[in-house]
Amino acid sequence: MPRETLIDFFNDLSNKQGEFIVYDDGYRGWTYTYRDVVVSAKAFSLKLRAENFKKGDKVIFWSENRAEWVITFWGCLLAGVVVVPIDYQASSDFLLRVQQIVKARLILIGEEVSPASIEKGIPVWRLRDIEWAIDSTSDNHDKMIDHTYESKISETQSSEAVNKITRDDIAEIIFTSGATAEPKGVVITHRNILANIIPIEHEALKFRKYLRPFSPIRFLNLPPLSHLFGQATAIFVTPMLSGTVVFMRGYNPHEIVKQIHKRRISVLVCVPKMLDVLRSYIVRIEPSLTKLPYKKRHIALRWLKHWKIHRLFGLKFWSIVVGAAPLDPELEEFWSSLGFIVIQGYGLTETAPIVSFNNPLDTQKGSVGKAIQGVDVMLAPDGEILVRGEIVTPGYYHATAETAEAFEDGWFHTGDIGAFDKEGRLYIRGRKKEMIVTPEGLNVFPEDVERVLNAIPGVVESAVVGVRIGGEERIHAVIVLDSSKLGRQYVADPNEVMRLANLQLESHQKVRGVTIWPGEKLPRTEGTQKLKRLEIKEWIEKERLPSEAPTYDDTIESLIAKIAGYRPSKPGMTIEELGLSSLERVELLIELEEKFQTRIDELAFAEARNVGDIRSLIERSSSEPVIEPVEFPSWNRHWIVRMIRRLSLATWILPLCRLFASIRVGGLKEIESLDGPVIFAAIHRSHMDTPVMFSALPPRFRYNLAPAMSKEFFKAHFFPKEHKWWQWFVKSLQYYLVTFFFNAFPLPQREAGARQALRYIGEMVDDGFSILIFPEGGRSDSDEIKPFQPGVALIASRLKLPVVPVLLEGTERVLPRNWKTARPGRIRVVFGPPLRLEGDDYQSLTKNVEEAIRQLK
Repeated sequence: MPRETLIDFFNDLSNKQGEFIVYDDGYRGWTYTYRDVVVSAKAFSLKLRAENFKKGDKVIFWSENRAEWVITFWGCLLAGVVVVPIDYQASSDFLLRVQQIVKARLILIGEEVSPASIEKGIPVWRLRDIEWAIDSTSDNHDKMIDHTYESKISETQSSEAVNKITRDDIAEIIFTSGATAEPKGVVITHRNILANIIPIEHEALKFRKYLRPFSPIRFLNLPPLSHLFGQATAIFVTPMLSGTVVFMRGYNPHEIVKQIHKRRISVLVCVPKMLDVLRSYIVRIEPSLTKLPYKKRHIALRWLKHWKIHRLFGLKFWSIVVGAAPLDPELEEFWSSLGFIVIQGYGLTETAPIVSFNNPLDTQKGSVGKAIQGVDVMLAPDGEILVRGEIVTPGYYHATAETAEAFEDGWFHTGDIGAFDKEGRLYIRGRKKEMIVTPEGLNVFPEDVERVLNAIPGVVESAVVGVRIGGEERIHAVIVLDSSKLGRQYVADPNEVMRLANLQLESHQKVRGVTIWPGEKLPRTEGTQKLKRLEIKEWIEKERLPSEAPTYDDTIESLIAKIAGYRPSKPGMTIEELGLSSLERVELLIELEEKFQTRIDELAFAEARNVGDIRSLIERSSSEPVIEPVEFPSWNRHWIVRMIRRLSLATWILPLCRLFASIRVGGLKEIESLDGPVIFAAIHRSHMDTPVMFSALPPRFRYNLAPAMSKEFFKAHFFPKEHKWWQWFVKSLQYYLVTFFFNAFPLPQREAGARQALRYIGEMVDDGFSILIFPEGGRSDSDEIKPFQPGVALIASRLKLPVVPVLLEGTERVLPRNWKTARPGRIRVVFGPPLRLEGDDYQSLTKNVEEAIRQLK
């Protein structure tokens, strides 16, 4: 059945089974099936209609990648509401300027932006707080779906709003220019997106038989969903292949590799800068790859030669899709030489976004592939790429002049210079337009930056151009200073000019270098007085930039200057003034750790405001004793170990426990309705507590329980050099026994180790295990309940797990603290109502858990 609008594409999702989205929030993964997304999107559509949203109303999306972004995207389209996505790293000032242009009625925000910076009077909904038709805290979403709500949704499918949506209705508006000029929005219709995805779907179906060994196809999608490239792969291509898309927070290369391996990722979707950072990380692991020769041999031979790298990523990982910015040929060669298929494409926001892409089984080095079906591409006499077809935007939002300038006789002028080979493959040779594309795939218009530069006292005029350094396009400014007016209120230092400008520019617009023009005026054309940017750019490259990258010593300032783009940095210079992107900050963190052989706290590094803060952080990290990473067990979750554990619990461990303990259990009805992993918080009196908990729990929790144990109790095991050999032997034996038979894991008390533990607990929860915690932090010598440690609230809040308070009485009489053997006795176990702990006031939340246990007495 032909698709008339994107609503038809959405309806196809209803027939798909399995996982659609996995969102890793840094602590655990949240899984959403196709049905979850469909039902929740319809629910959000109803919510919009209940709030009197009409067809054509605008909603701004200001959020990082997450499942709710996709859900609300479809919910808006179902209601006929126009989506206006904005990069979550954009400033609130830019957001408000866009809001004033489109008159948005609502702003949807994620976790990594602050609503405090948004003017009052504009409704703001935080995505995590929206009431969905499913409970995202449950691991079994199907059981949590409100079927009454679902039937209500079904009744509205023939609603007036849906029936009135046509192919030429606006689906979204993408703003591409900066905050210093009037933002320019690209209008994208249902027709544009359908014309883009239908040809890709036809091509994808041809390759399904080749993809079966990798099924289900899993994409790790790193580009922001505010970018059409990120949307295309995550929202549209993934369902075509009945695949799964994974979102993660941050760009740490170690975490990216870990996600690819753990989630069994097949395809990484990223921009060139991400791929470059990942290359640096791989080279540090395997230095022999520094000078990797490119040899055009069969991919299987390349794979075998570098099988260790493939084992690092996981054997299911085979391809990298790169877009949004030019890919450096050297970077493409590096990954191809390792035996990965690198797939490039070409597109623009104005083409929704794909114009051409490579055949995965017939990629050509340096090429962006052939034009997709239904798209006409030709070269103008000067080599400019012209595009025509239904993929092309109808124009810019409320910008008639800009729209007319971009089109000629139905052809869209891309501003890129290209060439075709004999087989019709397209190659990008350069740019005709003045627009600069950053390595992160973001567009920068020189005029926006020049307005800021020209407003600085002492600057007569400026020209901003893109200069390639290290295979990446950097923003470089050429300025003319008025020496006759230099004084106390004027700026004479070009670095000071750059500093002042960067304080006012968006993160992707930051100037990375400044050069003073030797004359009194910049070269301009006769008559129109347009800047001769090409001439200025050629002068910079020939006269002012070194032919080879300079060498750097190992000082902190020098390393920062290296990442910042070959420029000096001063202790007082802020991170904003340096102009480092989020990816470059990750690159700098890795570089500093490598050079100074120390581990830097990522949270503290993210909070560093200037070069001096970074220096202090390095010095503090170097002087503090190194906290060795905790060796968290993973072998105890292997299916063989789990089978032996289950058999042992049933045949001798729990029968032995019941031989000494007469257990009376109360409150089981409180946990009957619980689905998925939970936290059991119990008071701690004896080593008997853990086997008693296993015995008291129903089988569905009993055989999927992971007790937390104090790492400090097993100090001799973790730090053998500080203890005698027999102490190490005894504690190691105890450690492996409890880990094997009870699935226990060490919980460190120090904060650095605690964050690592939190991530490990998240992995346990992802695997379906509930957690047993003793919040007192140790065994009590009396009947009095000791003050609880806030760790239980931290874990419950971050992992969004319900906490079941548990009262244990009598275990201290069956196995007293210093006894080696148990004696028969009665034990009482009482389960309380589950608690939902939300927020970051962990002391107060912990008090709630403590009080709940006291009330069970």
